[in-house]
Amino acid sequence: MEILASAQDILFKQPLAIAGRVLSGQCVLNVDGRSGRHVVHAEAAGVFYRGEDGQGMKQDIQAMCDWLPRDLLGAWREVQKMPAGGARNALDWVLWQLVAAQRGEPVYRMAFLPSLRPLLTMVTLGVDEPQCMAAAARSHHSAKALKLKLSGDELDIERVSAVRSARPDVTLSIDANEGWSMAHLERMMGVLLASRVALIEQPLPAANDRDLEGYFSPIPIAADESLQTIEDLHQVAQRYQVANIKLDKCGGLSAAMLLIRAARERGLKVMVGCMGGRSRAIQPAFIAAQWADMVDLDSPLLMASDTTPAATYANGYIGFEETAFAIETSEQPLWASASPSLGRHAAT
Repeated sequence: MEILASAQDILFKQPLAIAGRVLSGQCVLNVDGRSGRHVVHAEAAGVFYRGEDGQGMKQDIQAMCDWLPRDLLGAWREVQKMPAGGARNALDWVLWQLVAAQRGEPVYRMAFLPSLRPLLTMVTLGVDEPQCMAAAARSHHSAKALKLKLSGDELDIERVSAVRSARPDVTLSIDANEGWSMAHLERMMGVLLASRVALIEQPLPAANDRDLEGYFSPIPIAADESLQTIEDLHQVAQRYQVANIKLDKCGGLSAAMLLIRAARERGLKVMVGCMGGRSRAIQPAFIAAQWADMVDLDSPLLMASDTTPAATYANGYIGFEETAFAIETSEQPLWASASPSLGRHAAT
């Protein structure tokens, strides 16, 4: 098996403002894998608020590959021991694809899926002036579900009202990205109910969300930053009604499948989201999201460039053509066409 890792800077179409920060771009991790004649690709955005970026994740891949077993299943078992994060997510997806190619079956069949269906996805609107957010909502005319980023200031009420007035037809969710206090949550509840908001995502800081324990919310509350891995699930189930599962957070499709099952066993609804990246980055999440109640996989729509083959988006639904999961074949080693600056490892 051969692994090649690189970091790449990519940009958003326009800066995305969330509570406490503005995101203009990302440094993502690209990983190529080869076993025999089969060649596969993965991308991971990492978890920016944990300090992950493409360069750091590339170093993690290089360190891991120094002692990765040669056989695919042995390599997969070792990858599951890595710390949860973008590097593990990318390597996990590389191995899913290579094992599927070795078995001669589509990769989604390994997740017990006979086929893949398009999924209704939220489309994210960054924090802005209320009328600017309303205009942005109107511009996404084919969207059937919108997610509003809110900041915790006095304009949040106006933002929600303006967007709902502009788009009375969509399912509306809000995401505070840890930017609210309990007092602000209670202050916002009236307009959220009046605006038919369906979901409140991570209103309080993850380190200070204990006030949600025992709190009755008439609108379901989703854990995002509060839910990193399966170890967080017991506490999350006491404070939230929805588990927002992201593969960069939990460490890949393998971990996500376990987390989905465990969340449902605890009575939680399941949401599958992403940390950014292009179409290639959301492919494994798209498989996991086939089992979800809510989907937020709009990041390819927000980026200035995309990978090929790209995800499709029509009438509010994101999807992939069957050929997007096809495995390439090549007789040429990965390193033969790589830049000297790229990290590489050969284990065959």
